[in-house]
Amino acid sequence: MNISKHIHIIGSIATLLLLTSVVYSISSESYRSHHRIHIKQTHNYCEVMNNGLMFYKYNRAGRLSDNDVPWRGPSVLKDASPNSTPNANGDGDLSKGYFDAGDGVKFALPMAASMTILGWGYLEYNETIENCNGKQIWLEDLQWGYDWLMAAHYAENRFAGQVGEGNADHAFWGPPEMITMDRPVYILSDTAPGTEVAMEASAALSICYMIFKDINVTYAERCLQHAQDLWTFGDTYRGVYSDSIPDAQDFYKSWSGYKDEIVWGSIWLYRATGDKEKLARAVSDYAAFGIGEMAQANSHDWDLKAPGVSLLMSQLFPDNETYRNDIEQFLNWWLPKGGVPYTPGGMAWIRMWGPARYTATTSFLMSVYGRLTNTQKYTDFTASQINYLLGDNPNRQSFVVGYGPNHPINPHHRASHHSLTNNINNPVNNTYLLLGALVGGPGVDDSYVDNRLDYVKNEVACDYQAGFLGAVAYLSSTN
Repeated sequence: MNISKHIHIIGSIATLLLLTSVVYSISSESYRSHHRIHIKQTHNYCEVMNNGLMFYKYNRAGRLSDNDVPWRGPSVLKDASPNSTPNANGDGDLSKGYFDAGDGVKFALPMAASMTILGWGYLEYNETIENCNGKQIWLEDLQWGYDWLMAAHYAENRFAGQVGEGNADHAFWGPPEMITMDRPVYILSDTAPGTEVAMEASAALSICYMIFKDINVTYAERCLQHAQDLWTFGDTYRGVYSDSIPDAQDFYKSWSGYKDEIVWGSIWLYRATGDKEKLARAVSDYAAFGIGEMAQANSHDWDLKAPGVSLLMSQLFPDNETYRNDIEQFLNWWLPKGGVPYTPGGMAWIRMWGPARYTATTSFLMSVYGRLTNTQKYTDFTASQINYLLGDNPNRQSFVVGYGPNHPINPHHRASHHSLTNNINNPVNNTYLLLGALVGGPGVDDSYVDNRLDYVKNEVACDYQAGFLGAVAYLSSTN
């Protein structure tokens, strides 16, 4: 979850991973001179990636289409848009989708943002993903999210921006299958606009079209139609979504506003359609909104898209000095001695709440731009930072559940903990291993305790996982 959220076998697996791993631990000379890497492990990135893809299956809502996670079952089947009709099973049209983190709310902005980044990762590294035998599950994860985004866009200029009341949901500690409380649906409309959500969903569904057009053309065209309509909705009726849905303000408030999402949505719709009017809008809005400046000394995340926008513009206009300078200034700030704080053990650490997700997503952007420009310092950053998260640090602490000899087992996650008594302390340890999930990460001093109560360092979330998987897919391609 975000920084404004409310105070929001094992040995054998590790041994097998180490025995079957492939060596890859690149660190730039500048990195070596600035930080001490105390331990260099070997990593099987395909294994990390495939385990990590399971996170989305752990967090599915609705009537599940498979038994890939035996300890998960049907949940929140009554989630539905206003005046809708249940399907043949009696399920509401909003019953699917993803719980955002370790709770039971469906927040549309981080869900859409997660699908955008996860889809972008697939576009960049689909050949590697297929070589790692991860294509099917990657596409299944995406489609489960895309299906919900289209269902949430249930009428013209109407979108379900949130399902479930945040405080009521967070007061309950139990698996999703036990949720029985009323779950209000918060609607964005022409009179209650939410430009960030509409544009982010448009971006995600534009990528859906790009991915599925050669796999399932009918499905792809549905995605594209929703993407186009959502772009128009978001552009025509402008407003900050968390003003229209006050309940979201304590959990996923839009701090950066919607201007970055407008350009983000325009670029992805252009890439899907080739519509030069959308490209022209992206170019003019980029300058008018000050997107390049907005990107600096910050992070690409569920709220702020400016860094990703700068990268995409540099891809589209590789000879444009403005776009190139904007993305490189952002990336260079994340490098050692560039400006972002570093832990003593070598992790780029921007802020307290879930620092690993920011580092992981930046690592993904570094991989994309580094590969585009053949610049090793950027891809070296990807390797060093992901390796830190996998245990290459002074404490030999992995921040991925089930990976490495010293890894978390008690993430802040209701389904995994599986308390049947509405008690976060009972049982003592999580009942089920959330294999492959990236937790929040360490303190600025590298400190970390595997404590379920500490949602700052030990929660997991859909947005945490998306950038991490993209970066790991890149590293798989280097093996």
